[in-house]
Amino acid sequence: MPYKPILIFLTTACLCTTTLSGTEDPSAQHQGNHRSSTPTSLSPKDQHALELGRKVLAISEAIENPQAPKAMDAVTDLGHDQRYYIMVRGWLSYQLQGDNSILDASAERTDQQVKDRIHLLQQSIRMLDLE
Repeated sequence: MPYKPILIFLTTACLCTTTLSGTEDPSAQHQGNHRSSTPTSLSPKDQHALELGRKVLAISEAIENPQAPKAMDAVTDLGHDQRYYIMVRGWLSYQLQGDNSILDASAERTDQQVKDRIHLLQQSIRMLDLE
């Protein structure tokens, strides 16, 4: 998928200033289910970083499955936070640019999922810009 490198960069950028503290590895607790409860042994800063990571993953899932009922909510949830607006807006813009390139190159043979993703991205950017 064209957005996987961007997702890795965004996740790293969001979490790079925060290190996980505690005696056990919280990532082991969250493998496979990133919506489980936050361990109480984490500092407030670490808990915020974990929640931010979950929101980034929710956006990634929304882009991957644009027809999901809460796809738009996942994008706007983080995008309406002024601290992360630029990051989310840039991510959506680059994804839209890549998908439009795919659409231009393949014309009528474009997969419906790419068209759905383009629609979600356009709507999401519009929602973020109007807020």
